[in-house]
Amino acid sequence: MQPTHAPTEDSIDPEIEHVVVRAADSERIRSDTASVVERADGTLLIAYHSYSHGPEGGGDFGAAKVYLAESEDSGRHWSNERMVADIVAGDLNVMSPFLCRLKQEILLGYVRNHSHGDTTMHLHRSRDGGATFGDSEPIWEHAGQYRIQGGASSLVRLDSGRLVLPIQSCDEVWVADENQSIGSYFSDDAGHNWTPSSNRVSLPMRGAMEPSVAPRADGSLLMSIRTQLGAVFLAESGDEGESWSRARTSGLASPESCTCLRRLPESEDLILFWNDAEYIHDHHHLGIRSPLSAASSSDGGRSWRKIGNIDGGNCMLTNLGCTFLSSGTAVVTYLATPDPEIENGVYRGTRSTKAERNEQFEMELKAALIPRTWFTRH
Repeated sequence: MQPTHAPTEDSIDPEIEHVVVRAADSERIRSDTASVVERADGTLLIAYHSYSHGPEGGGDFGAAKVYLAESEDSGRHWSNERMVADIVAGDLNVMSPFLCRLKQEILLGYVRNHSHGDTTMHLHRSRDGGATFGDSEPIWEHAGQYRIQGGASSLVRLDSGRLVLPIQSCDEVWVADENQSIGSYFSDDAGHNWTPSSNRVSLPMRGAMEPSVAPRADGSLLMSIRTQLGAVFLAESGDEGESWSRARTSGLASPESCTCLRRLPESEDLILFWNDAEYIHDHHHLGIRSPLSAASSSDGGRSWRKIGNIDGGNCMLTNLGCTFLSSGTAVVTYLATPDPEIENGVYRGTRSTKAERNEQFEMELKAALIPRTWFTRH
């Protein structure tokens, strides 16, 4: 087996600033899956889920609640953390929040996991910049399947005003025959009513997972997809999310890990954030989730050019998000945790033990602040 190398901190461009948004501590073992909006006054609002210590630890169905925090300096420091969605007795948790700024409102959404095969997607509105939110207007209630929002937390607002929510679903998650498929919900009335896409995108093995959507210059949409097939896959829509094409490979090697797709502001270029790591067939995620990298496409996603690495080292880096601010700076959010399977930037060739994971699995929410020029001059 060829070694898989992750870049050291010294190989990361120094113009990229790295900050810890929410560290792991005695109260919280994991914080991640963040969504950021820039408010009218230039301050930032972030939503993320955060896990308390408990029997499930930082596992996906642990004791996760949804929190908000604020930044007055473009993401360098965060404060005023407050919980906005709690666990209800009988449910597993609440997770995967997203924020979306409309003309007069900020929308907050998140999924409530009732079980491994049933969810509700909540949506709340704020008319005071996120200081308060109204009652939930669910996008769906008790789906009767495991249906959640896509992995890169975002609700996409198109130039037409349509809202597009990428989603994934399966009958039940974490079972032997699990196979996820993806699609979208869309709304033409600011999120009051929602319609599911007419078809779903499917792939072999565990399926198509964690879709992330960006508009292309011609008005069509491109979707990036987490897979178990050794590469980032893509699908497209010519009708603003009402239907989706069959998936195809991007040509970018990848483990089974989250991606995040965005359009570079004031440009036709697309930017893809992903883990640029080789496929390892006997790894539990089919490869290490490091480094965190970015690639650009100037032809609508037909071809890709790697820009560079954003973070690396002996860490798992995943559960991505990205918001471009009015200044052009990208706020890229992600989970970072020491990975005992990576030693000196190389996959050691053996899986971690439960004792190693219990000792090292403290997962923090980080942000990389990247100037717009980084995406165009590399």
